[in-house]
Amino acid sequence: MITVAMGTMMATMDASIITIAFPVLTEVFQEDLAVVMWVAVAYILVSSSLMLIVGKISDLIGRKRIYAAGMVIFTLGLGACAAARSIEHLILFRAIQAVGAAMSISCGTAIVTEAFPVTETGKGLGLLSMSVSIGFILGPILGGFLLNWLNWRSIFYVRVPAGTAVVIMALMLLKKDSIRLGRAKLDLAGTISSSAGLFCLIFGISQVKEYGPTAPRVLLFMAAALLILILFIRIERRAADPIIDLSLFKNRVFLFAAASLFLFFVAAPPYVMLMPFYLMEGIGFTAMETGLLLTVVSMVTIVSSPLSGALSDRIGKVWLSAFGAAATATAFFLMLGFDLQTETTAIIPVLILLGIGVGSFQPPNNSTIMGAVARERLGSASALIATQRQVGISLGMALAGAIFSERRMIHISRLGQEGGAGADALRQSIPPAFHDALLMSVILGAGAMILTLLSIRRKNRTRTTSARQP
Repeated sequence: MITVAMGTMMATMDASIITIAFPVLTEVFQEDLAVVMWVAVAYILVSSSLMLIVGKISDLIGRKRIYAAGMVIFTLGLGACAAARSIEHLILFRAIQAVGAAMSISCGTAIVTEAFPVTETGKGLGLLSMSVSIGFILGPILGGFLLNWLNWRSIFYVRVPAGTAVVIMALMLLKKDSIRLGRAKLDLAGTISSSAGLFCLIFGISQVKEYGPTAPRVLLFMAAALLILILFIRIERRAADPIIDLSLFKNRVFLFAAASLFLFFVAAPPYVMLMPFYLMEGIGFTAMETGLLLTVVSMVTIVSSPLSGALSDRIGKVWLSAFGAAATATAFFLMLGFDLQTETTAIIPVLILLGIGVGSFQPPNNSTIMGAVARERLGSASALIATQRQVGISLGMALAGAIFSERRMIHISRLGQEGGAGADALRQSIPPAFHDALLMSVILGAGAMILTLLSIRRKNRTRTTSARQP
């Protein structure tokens, strides 16, 4: 548990540290933000497109091997990034680091699921979810400290010892692998089509913010992604040992759990991306005040995740998932009341509710997905969860950014017609544009709750039917 949690924490910490370093990187390398953004985009593209196939490979040759090798590559990538002499080198080394991240993240959930007894799976995944929140909290704090006292290279090299420790722990503590290459063959056509489809999808989504959702290059990559992923599904239906066992989606509980998880991740970015903008540019909080306020969600999640996971083993997974989705949707709905006069005392309770919702939803939901999969396919299921998270968050950010930008221009125009001054109109346009983007989160959060409740209904029907049979 500790071995996987440390690797997961490093991966989540990595994202927030890089984001906070963007202003410094633009100054050091004398490049536009659009170029520096590729430090993050390259990492997302490579890791997302590789997760499914890496998860499948871990089922074939062993999860310990893949996890340990992934942490080796990830750690070497950190060292290489620290030594980068140009922005091009940094982007390349980030892509290499992403290969290691895909290897470790894709099979982390599977390792934890296999390590814990079936009756304690929720507990294990709750603790793993807690490590994600710790990573999100430590990232901005550690990144801010290092950038203030050292230089940008320190955000990479100071984590090399921790990565080395995780590698040693993985080799010493993780269960010995069993290889089943003789009984299965790698689906080469599925590998190529899934990686290409996900690459086109993520790249197309990443271009929305800069070019808009109707730009030719965005539509071209999205269309290519759709066609390639349709081809991937056709290939998987005929494959003897597919990367994703499509028959799993015939299980309604698995289907609804996976669908609700995807909606949940798409719903999150409007808060993650736009809340800091609202607090700093709208209300006028400092960066430090904003950072401390946003850690409320992660702090509450640290407590609620393991509690939810442990409770799900006793009272059932589906009800807790539904409660978490409902609490999250309710928190987003309450944010629709935030304006430029909202006090901190009114914001904190909503953030606490959001932390409870996030912590209550994910562990039992992930436990439901992993519990529906045979042991020999845990790596593939774990990779599916990681891929859904990456694609969902990327899609949510693109949609949130597009909605916010488009609606803010409309609100600025309206305020100008009503006599609002330039700077004042810019500031006053933030809350209503934020609310417009949040409506998507409310709808998607409610959708995640409905899908979870539908799985309960289906479960009860199945039990009733079985009881009636002689």
